[in-house]
Amino acid sequence: MIDYTKFDVMWMDEMIAKVDLQHKGSKLPYVINYIDCFNKQFSPNMEGHITLEEFDRWLKWRTFPPTRVNADELLASLGLTTFNRWEIVQKTHGVMADDEIWLRFRGEVLKHRDVCLRKELYYPEEFE
Repeated sequence: MIDYTKFDVMWMDEMIAKVDLQHKGSKLPYVINYIDCFNKQFSPNMEGHITLEEFDRWLKWRTFPPTRVNADELLASLGLTTFNRWEIVQKTHGVMADDEIWLRFRGEVLKHRDVCLRKELYYPEEFE
């Protein structure tokens, strides 16, 4: 069973952070960063709680904007009828076309090649 309250932030197949949305009963997400001085770091501090605003800002970075021209089509392709960043990220693993950061939720055994949008670039042997 997949637990969407706990996830690893991945860069390719390297875990760069761990996030627990319900850490010890808190209403604030708890983050442990495993990298320092990286522009894709999940939060500015190496470890600790972040605000819900910080979490939402991160989600916003991992989703298409609700004002995008084909937003309704994208939502429909994900099986969604309304724009909800967290639901979008759960469906897409937060994968974007311009970087290789993604989320692996607790209970999943996915690798980068499973979620990568540009397989021909990173895994060309699959296209030979």
